Amino acid sequence: MAQEIAFAAPRAEEMTKSVTGLAGAGITGVVEGVIVKMAPQLGALEVPFTWAALLGVPAVGVAGALFSRGMIGDLMQGVAAGGTAVAAFTLPAMLMPDFFGRRPQGQLGAGQGVKQLMSGPLGAPQRAQARAAVTAEI
Repeated sequence: MAQEIAFAAPRAEEMTKSVTGLAGAGITGVVEGVIVKMAPQLGALEVPFTWAALLGVPAVGVAGALFSRGMIGDLMQGVAAGGTAVAAFTLPAMLMPDFFGRRPQGQLGAGQGVKQLMSGPLGAPQRAQARAAVTAEI
């Protein structure tokens, strides 16, 4: 059976569905983008926080879109679309850092005039003091 193609002005229901989905996708994209950009400041929680946001938001959106009806279903469909878009944009850079990012400079070995500072929270005061000394020299 042949289908006809027709162009007509959208009805109110179609406009509402489109705007609701776009709002869900836009808000999700902004919020999840901020979460992914903020994650490096969390230290040891960076990796689980980033992965939870990148995989959890689209999963919640898909579940909400499948199990709800009406405007909430349309909104959750937008959340799923926005979350998936952010994940698709971010995951390649996370999975292949050699292609997308700079390599960190090599660390200096312990030798004359090089002091190794402790890592972790116990070494934080020493590191802060060393940073302050370097800033004072400049």
